[in-house]
Amino acid sequence: MRLHSVVLSSLFAVSSLAHAQAPSPQKPTPEEMQRMMDSTSAMLPMLARMTEVQLEAQLKVAERPETAERIAAFKKNLFDALRRKGFTAEQSLQIINSTPWPTATPLGR
Repeated sequence: MRLHSVVLSSLFAVSSLAHAQAPSPQKPTPEEMQRMMDSTSAMLPMLARMTEVQLEAQLKVAERPETAERIAAFKKNLFDALRRKGFTAEQSLQIINSTPWPTATPLGR
Protein backbone atom coordinates (compact mmCIF):
# COMPACT_ATOMS: atom_id res chain seq x y z
CA MET A 1 0.00 0.00 0.00
CA ARG A 2 2.85 2.38 0.88
CA LEU A 3 4.54 1.73 -2.49
CA HIS A 4 1.24 2.42 -4.23
CA SER A 5 0.94 5.89 -2.64
CA VAL A 6 4.58 6.69 -3.37
CA VAL A 7 4.09 5.81 -7.05
CA LEU A 8 0.89 7.86 -7.26
CA SER A 9 2.54 10.83 -5.56
CA SER A 10 5.50 10.62 -7.92
CA LEU A 11 3.25 10.48 -10.97
CA PHE A 12 1.26 13.45 -9.74
CA ALA A 13 4.44 15.45 -9.10
CA VAL A 14 5.85 14.65 -12.55
CA SER A 15 2.58 15.52 -14.31
CA SER A 16 2.32 18.79 -12.36
CA LEU A 17 5.90 19.68 -13.23
CA ALA A 18 5.32 18.90 -16.92
CA HIS A 19 2.18 21.02 -16.91
CA ALA A 20 3.97 23.92 -15.21
CA GLN A 21 6.74 23.83 -17.81
CA ALA A 22 4.38 23.86 -20.79
CA PRO A 23 4.57 27.18 -22.60
CA SER A 24 1.51 29.33 -22.13
CA PRO A 25 -0.28 30.12 -25.38
CA GLN A 26 0.25 33.64 -26.68
CA LYS A 27 -2.85 35.79 -26.81
CA PRO A 28 -3.46 37.17 -30.34
CA THR A 29 -2.98 40.87 -30.81
CA PRO A 30 -5.97 43.03 -31.75
CA GLU A 31 -4.59 43.22 -35.32
CA GLU A 32 -4.37 39.42 -35.53
CA MET A 33 -7.90 39.10 -34.16
CA GLN A 34 -9.16 41.55 -36.81
CA ARG A 35 -7.40 39.60 -39.59
CA MET A 36 -8.96 36.37 -38.35
CA MET A 37 -12.41 37.97 -38.26
CA ASP A 38 -11.95 39.42 -41.76
CA SER A 39 -10.82 36.10 -43.24
CA THR A 40 -13.69 34.26 -41.55
CA SER A 41 -16.19 36.78 -42.86
CA ALA A 42 -14.75 36.45 -46.36
CA MET A 43 -15.23 32.65 -46.27
CA LEU A 44 -18.85 32.68 -45.09
CA PRO A 45 -20.50 33.07 -48.52
CA MET A 46 -18.38 30.23 -49.93
CA LEU A 47 -19.18 27.99 -46.94
CA ALA A 48 -22.88 28.76 -47.29
CA ARG A 49 -22.80 27.83 -50.98
CA MET A 50 -20.89 24.60 -50.27
CA THR A 51 -23.46 23.65 -47.63
CA GLU A 52 -26.29 24.35 -50.07
CA VAL A 53 -24.70 22.21 -52.78
CA GLN A 54 -24.09 19.36 -50.34
CA LEU A 55 -27.66 19.48 -49.06
CA GLU A 56 -29.01 19.54 -52.62
CA ALA A 57 -26.94 16.46 -53.50
CA GLN A 58 -28.18 14.61 -50.42
CA LEU A 59 -31.79 15.44 -51.24
CA LYS A 60 -31.38 14.12 -54.79
CA VAL A 61 -30.06 10.84 -53.41
CA ALA A 62 -32.83 10.71 -50.78
CA GLU A 63 -35.51 11.10 -53.49
CA ARG A 64 -34.52 7.87 -55.21
CA PRO A 65 -36.70 4.82 -54.44
CA GLU A 66 -33.59 2.62 -54.14
CA THR A 67 -32.35 4.87 -51.34
CA ALA A 68 -35.46 4.12 -49.30
CA GLU A 69 -34.97 0.41 -50.01
CA ARG A 70 -31.38 0.54 -48.79
CA ILE A 71 -32.29 2.48 -45.65
CA ALA A 72 -35.08 -0.01 -44.93
CA ALA A 73 -32.61 -2.89 -45.35
CA PHE A 74 -30.15 -1.17 -43.01
CA LYS A 75 -32.82 -0.66 -40.32
CA LYS A 76 -34.16 -4.22 -40.70
CA ASN A 77 -30.66 -5.72 -40.50
CA LEU A 78 -29.95 -3.63 -37.40
CA PHE A 79 -33.23 -4.71 -35.79
CA ASP A 80 -32.53 -8.39 -36.51
CA ALA A 81 -28.96 -8.08 -35.17
CA LEU A 82 -30.22 -6.45 -31.97
CA ARG A 83 -32.76 -9.24 -31.47
CA ARG A 84 -30.06 -11.88 -31.99
CA LYS A 85 -27.95 -10.13 -29.34
CA GLY A 86 -30.78 -10.50 -26.85
CA PHE A 87 -32.59 -7.18 -26.96
CA THR A 88 -36.38 -7.33 -26.71
CA ALA A 89 -38.46 -6.22 -29.68
CA GLU A 90 -39.38 -3.02 -27.83
CA GLN A 91 -35.75 -2.25 -26.94
CA SER A 92 -34.71 -2.94 -30.52
CA LEU A 93 -37.36 -0.57 -31.86
CA GLN A 94 -36.23 2.16 -29.46
CA ILE A 95 -32.63 1.72 -30.63
CA ILE A 96 -33.72 1.68 -34.28
CA ASN A 97 -35.72 4.89 -33.78
CA SER A 98 -32.76 6.66 -32.19
CA THR A 99 -30.20 5.41 -34.72
CA PRO A 100 -29.72 7.71 -37.71
CA TRP A 101 -29.31 6.15 -41.12
CA PRO A 102 -25.90 6.35 -42.72
CA THR A 103 -25.23 9.83 -44.07
CA ALA A 104 -22.39 11.93 -45.39
CA THR A 105 -23.22 14.63 -42.86
CA PRO A 106 -21.57 14.17 -39.47
CA LEU A 107 -24.13 13.31 -36.83
CA GLY A 108 -26.89 13.73 -39.39
CA ARG A 109 -30.34 12.25 -39.22
